Amino acid sequence: MRILVVVQRYGAEVVGGSESHARVVAQRLAMVNEVEVATTNALDYWSWAPHFPVGVSMDGPVRVLRFAVTGQRSATFKESERHVLFEPHTLADEQAWLAMQGPHTPELLDFLRSEGKSYDAILFYTYIYEPTAAGLPLVPERAALISTAHDEEPLRLVPYRVLFQLPRAFGFLTPEEQGLVHARFRNEHIPSEILGIGLDAPPWHDPEPFRERYAPRGPLVLYLGQVSEGKAVDELVADWIVHREAGGTGSLVLAGTARMPLPERDDIVSLGRVSDEDKYALLEAADALVLPSHLESLGIVLLEAWQVGTPCLVSAKNKVTTGQVARANGGAPYDRGGFTAALAAVLGRRDELGASGRAYVERECTWPAFDARLEQLVDLVAN
Repeated sequence: MRILVVVQRYGAEVVGGSESHARVVAQRLAMVNEVEVATTNALDYWSWAPHFPVGVSMDGPVRVLRFAVTGQRSATFKESERHVLFEPHTLADEQAWLAMQGPHTPELLDFLRSEGKSYDAILFYTYIYEPTAAGLPLVPERAALISTAHDEEPLRLVPYRVLFQLPRAFGFLTPEEQGLVHARFRNEHIPSEILGIGLDAPPWHDPEPFRERYAPRGPLVLYLGQVSEGKAVDELVADWIVHREAGGTGSLVLAGTARMPLPERDDIVSLGRVSDEDKYALLEAADALVLPSHLESLGIVLLEAWQVGTPCLVSAKNKVTTGQVARANGGAPYDRGGFTAALAAVLGRRDELGASGRAYVERECTWPAFDARLEQLVDLVAN
């Protein structure tokens, strides 16, 4: 079968949940199909500045077609976004915002017009960006939409009301995303598959050095991901300080690129980005992983924690991660002000919750299970 994956950014260097999922899907499908990717030459999702050479390259068995982004995001984009999302505006304003957000790639859209019909199935990633929002309507009869939708303001805009009625099938990452899309767009009649993700076995790693370093201070609570307000790490830090001031012990270790100021405290440690080996060593050494983000399409880091038997704390505001924790029985949600109590409850059942999470991942995240779900999605589109 000949399959095309359309995604706004692509490559091993690209950091992003949707893009990483798209790359996994392309590689898995390429094991038994002819797979190509249509994408841009951008690496940075904010500026869309050119980074990769335009043209054709190979990513293992996947043929990658990169098209040039025309123009970078305007310096006034956030002002326009605020107007469209939170103030009275017109349909023309929404359409202008979509083009301004980008990445604007006219040649990619021309490619879909001229060559789209030569593919048996086209998988479009991330509803919000122009390659999907403008590209999918060109080939709806052979399109699947992997929307990676959140309960966010852009999902309410008029251009997306049409988009979510067009594909032949949907690929959702979680049941919560499926429920959100069905409730918002009343499109239950369109077939769908809940994909989840497959995981490789963790690389060799040694948790002992991290245990030895932090165990004398009390529980090691780990956050793994971008350290930013957008990921609610500011709320996590505030909750942690309240926890410590109330007599709690332990260390909060943050592993990921820091994009916000952090207080200078001995019990809050920022490690920056870490290797895969250190990531899994930290996950196994941790007494608990915490994921405070309010918006996730799939909490992959939760699955990675469960691979090594570590339970998780998640924000009760996040329906997706709360659902993941409930299905795996691998941790607990917490509300603002309830962090200390939730942490104590998880630590009191650490081994039990970690073992349950591990069993869940071993059941749901094997490659054969993921491949079967992916094959079902492609069949919904191609047949």
